[in-house]
Amino acid sequence: MDEPSDALLAWLYAHQGVEAAQAAMSERMEAVAGCSLLEHSALYRLKMNGGRLRMLDLSDYLSVSPSGGTRLVERLVKRGWVAREQSADNRRLVFAVLTAEGRRVLEQTTAAAYRDTVAAAFSDHLNDRDVADLKRIGRKLLEAHNRWDAQRFAAD
Repeated sequence: MDEPSDALLAWLYAHQGVEAAQAAMSERMEAVAGCSLLEHSALYRLKMNGGRLRMLDLSDYLSVSPSGGTRLVERLVKRGWVAREQSADNRRLVFAVLTAEGRRVLEQTTAAAYRDTVAAAFSDHLNDRDVADLKRIGRKLLEAHNRWDAQRFAAD
């Protein structure tokens, strides 16, 4: 069997490194904030979009399938952090709406936990040059695949 190329190794290290950091972040978010990394991300994306998003748009922002987005919103509805609303004009359009309790949890608990979690699982292990290189490379890949959108990749 041939030795993997540098490009293949770079892909494997980056991909598996991100997966390892995400697993650590998910575990830490559950322990510190009492919610999953994805649940925090949903609350944050709703806040960044005026507190209301079409379910399909929220799923897209979170890079989950529409059915995965529906299951996520169901969990958030049960917690009282999100409400589901149908459009009066088009009953097929369903919106996820951030509730006052969801905003409170985001602002008082999950946002700070998320920042601490990113540091502990990711940035504490990198120097400034590593961070700058990853930003550059990540954006380059996103642009190459028509996935770059400043709103989509707003931090926090």
